Amino acid sequence: MNTTVIVANPSTDSFSKSIMEKVLNTLKEKEKSYEIIDLYNDDFNPIMSEEDVKLYVKGETKDELVKKYQKILKETNQLVCIFPIWWNSCPAILKGFFDRVLLKEFAFTEQDKRPVGLLTNITSALVITTSETDTDYMVKELGNPIEATFMKGTLNMAGIDNVKWINENLADNNEESKNKFLDNIANYV
Repeated sequence: MNTTVIVANPSTDSFSKSIMEKVLNTLKEKEKSYEIIDLYNDDFNPIMSEEDVKLYVKGETKDELVKKYQKILKETNQLVCIFPIWWNSCPAILKGFFDRVLLKEFAFTEQDKRPVGLLTNITSALVITTSETDTDYMVKELGNPIEATFMKGTLNMAGIDNVKWINENLADNNEESKNKFLDNIANYV
């Protein structure tokens, strides 16, 4: 088993990429094996086609990249998701990843009209985000959309229960604050 790092940021010089490098260096220092899923670098297509929808209800796909991602997730015990918060959610490419990869009978099944997660091999997840919006504002005034939708509505429903979220507000932060955030990541990975 290993750690899978999913990155969803199109900018090659973004703070998300700095976070990814810190995560990977920490994993190397701890001698942990890992896989990287860089959705933009992989040129992943997040759009569900009509054929995808028909196959989805059967838990199937014809997309070889989706099959590759599913294989990686089945061999994962720790998941790290790195992305900027856009409109109080994840980027569309990451949402499309979950739409197209977390298929019925792969990531979940249904029992009594409720999802039952199947990715229980992933025993923990770390969600690392950046935002231009204050974290307290998102949590207290917006109802914590990352926890409600991303963590509970997606990861927990897929069977990933031990999920931690950390966010770096980039709006007013300087290099010192960013470096401190990067240094603290090692405590979570």
